[in-house]
Amino acid sequence: MRRWSPPAQIIPITSLDNNSTSNTPRMRLRCCKVIISALILLILINFSIVYTLQKESLFNEEYKRKQQDEFNQRQQLLFDTYIQDISSTFLQITGNNHTDEKFLLHIQSKTLMILRDLEVKRKKDILLFLYERNLIQNNQLNLYGADLNNVELTCPHNFHRFNIKGVLWSNAKFINCHLTSANFDYTYLMNARFINSTLRAASFIDAKLDHSYFIQTIVINNNFHGASLIQTDFLQADIVQGNHFSNSDLYQAKLTNDQLEGKQVSTIKNHYFHARFPNGSFGSLTPGENLIVNGNAEMECFLNEQTTWITIDPNTMLSAEKFENITNENETMNATNWGNCSFVILGKTRVYQDILLSSYSILIDTHNAAISFMSFASCDKSYFQIHMYRSDNILHESIIYRKIEKVIEPYNEKSMGPYGGPRHLLRAHTRRIQIDFGVETPEDYIKCHFDNITLTIDQMKTS
Repeated sequence: MRRWSPPAQIIPITSLDNNSTSNTPRMRLRCCKVIISALILLILINFSIVYTLQKESLFNEEYKRKQQDEFNQRQQLLFDTYIQDISSTFLQITGNNHTDEKFLLHIQSKTLMILRDLEVKRKKDILLFLYERNLIQNNQLNLYGADLNNVELTCPHNFHRFNIKGVLWSNAKFINCHLTSANFDYTYLMNARFINSTLRAASFIDAKLDHSYFIQTIVINNNFHGASLIQTDFLQADIVQGNHFSNSDLYQAKLTNDQLEGKQVSTIKNHYFHARFPNGSFGSLTPGENLIVNGNAEMECFLNEQTTWITIDPNTMLSAEKFENITNENETMNATNWGNCSFVILGKTRVYQDILLSSYSILIDTHNAAISFMSFASCDKSYFQIHMYRSDNILHESIIYRKIEKVIEPYNEKSMGPYGGPRHLLRAHTRRIQIDFGVETPEDYIKCHFDNITLTIDQMKTS
């Protein structure tokens, strides 16, 4: 007998099973089509973006080119119009055979306006045009405040008496320029370059030349009074001799010892009165120099007229009289110190004198200037007063000096007592001192004598 076993399970076969092997290539084909479509789309998008950007770039370039062309045309039109206008005006001046102030003012106003609108290259052409027409020599045409920043000047010939006073000319460059007797007073020349040039007998009074360079340049017999030359470089200059650096600021400037002393083949000394040296020290001050003109009444006495002193009340008058040598305790004081005369005030009179301090501006503005005052008067109620003003004439400090007690005992009514006080540090930017004197409560018909009014300035010693 056979043993019974269940029949094997029959698995049904469908059409899907029959197609499974054929579907795999189709799926792959679909994926490839999707990828290719996406790539085509990306390419189209990228092309569209690149095309748009290129088109925009071309449009911007074309727009900028048109703008530049229009700018150049406007610049050329402004320049041509200016040249025609000034040439026509100049012909009228030469035709009249004299310089007419009205025409010069017209040229000045036109030049100042055009320099605000022109580009740097055409500003240089304007300068050359004015020089060739002899309009900026000898201070004939005032261009104070003109904008010449970044102008580079290559000089075609000797610029004799080139006058460019008070202009704004930072980053200036002078190449092959022989500037003889040129005038750069009050000019703003920060970061200037003088290259292969000659500066001879030129004036740079109160000019700003900080961070400038003198390269293969002769610098001789120029006036740098009051100029700012901070960190200016002279090391590559050919010659530095005979220059007046009085009251100039050379702090951290670069000079050799020979240049400082004016040595080359020969020695022509530079002058440094009141100047600040590269190391921060100051040039010599005249010791004991009296800033007050005629503080001893000698001019009034011998000229018989009022000189440097002015009365506040025009109806009053300061007089002087010969005065026997001042006595103190029956001893005659030194006639050499006192002279022959003294001032006399009768009644209520006040007089004053102005003293300019522009020659000490660097010393003052670096907080190194101190003043000392001393005078003598016979009346107990006499006074001396000093007012200190800034460059804009704003009063910013005053000092009153009264009698110093128990120093000189009076012998008679003509004996004088001293007035003064301690040394006083001047505030920065002080540019003028006004000194006045008089009597606080004058007694009628009593003469008050004043003499030896002395005001000195020196360097305040700092520890």
